Amino acid sequence: METLALPHTVKIYECDRKKQLRLHCLFNLFQDAADMHADVLGVGYEYCLSRGIGWVGANYHLKINRLPLWQEKIVLTTWASGKTVVSGIRDFKAETENGELLFFASSQWALISLGTLRPVAVSKNLPDYILHNERMIDTTFPAIPLPENEDSAVSFGVRYDDIDINDHVNNAVYPLWAAESVSHDFRKTHEIAEMEIAFKKPAVFDDDITVFTQTDRLTTTHRIASPDKSKDFSRVRIHWKKE
Repeated sequence: METLALPHTVKIYECDRKKQLRLHCLFNLFQDAADMHADVLGVGYEYCLSRGIGWVGANYHLKINRLPLWQEKIVLTTWASGKTVVSGIRDFKAETENGELLFFASSQWALISLGTLRPVAVSKNLPDYILHNERMIDTTFPAIPLPENEDSAVSFGVRYDDIDINDHVNNAVYPLWAAESVSHDFRKTHEIAEMEIAFKKPAVFDDDITVFTQTDRLTTTHRIASPDKSKDFSRVRIHWKKE
C-alpha cells in the first residue's frame, strides 16, 4: 500500500478557543498515521523494537492553509516519499471531503540503534519498502539558525504528561512550546501559516526548559534549550499570518 488515507472527524477536545484543531493534536495525527503506515509497510514500531532499532523524528516542515473546525470531517493521507542513508522521508496532506487542501507537511525520521542512540543504515537494517514519489514540500530540511537576537525567554519544567512511551518528551510538544512562547495578544490576532522544526536532543522529565525567541515581524525563531543552553532540544521557525 503506497499511501494510507485516514478519515477523521475533529473532536471537541481536539479544539482550541477558536474551535480549530489544536496544534499538538495536528502533530499527534501525523504521528498516528505515520505509525500505522509504517506497520503496513512492515517497518513499524514492533518490527523495529524486535531488532533494537527505532524511528525518531528529525525534521518537520508544515504549511497550513487553514485548520479544520470542530465536527469537520477530514482525510489525512500519508506515504513514505524517500530515503537517505540513515533516514526515511514521509509526507502528509489533510483534505476536506470535497478535496480542499487544509494543511500538508514533509518530515524526516532518523533510524537509530536503541542501544547506542546513534544513526544506523536504513538499507542494512530494514526490508525494502514501497515509496510513493510525491513530495508535498520540496525541501532538504536546511538547518534552522539560532536566534540572532533573543527578544524574549520563557522558562518552565517538563510536565509528566509530556512524556511518551519512549520515556522522553513527545515530538508533538515542541511545536506547542514554540507557539506558546509568543504573547497571548499576538496569538489572538495571528495564525500559523508555516512551521519548520528540527529536533536536536530529546528532553526528559527532569529537564528544565527555556524557549529563547527572536521576533522579526511575522517570523519567529525559537531555540528550545536548557536555561544555561548546555542542552539544545529543538529549533523552530514559524511564519505567521494575520487573521
